[in-house]
Amino acid sequence: MGSIARVATTTFFAVLFYPFFAVTNGQNDNSTRLWQGYVTDTHCGTNCQVTKDMTPDKKCVVRCVRKGSKYGLWVGDRVYVLEPQTTAARFAAKNVRVKGELQDETIRISAIEEIDKTASPLRQSLAW
Repeated sequence: MGSIARVATTTFFAVLFYPFFAVTNGQNDNSTRLWQGYVTDTHCGTNCQVTKDMTPDKKCVVRCVRKGSKYGLWVGDRVYVLEPQTTAARFAAKNVRVKGELQDETIRISAIEEIDKTASPLRQSLAW
């Protein structure tokens, strides 16, 4: 994929999914937050190969992790490392809601669930 197509794809994702990202839960203390995004890998991040549905390609994510990358959560234009990796692995290339604590650039998962692709953004933010 050319660099212009890559930039266009990244911009498309940022604009299309911006309202879905970085949902915070004001009922929790300052250290525990709620994020929503796609589980990808830290090597490709937001530039991972995508499917026809414009979501991360699971084969690409798994291949990069096998080569030493880590599972991460793609939120907006950032990718946060997810820990524990064994928990994140079950959700490779899935749209998820993650509850956890942010430490540096790593989200320590306390809960994670796949989000129904047909759920509306409002329903998603209120469901947890």
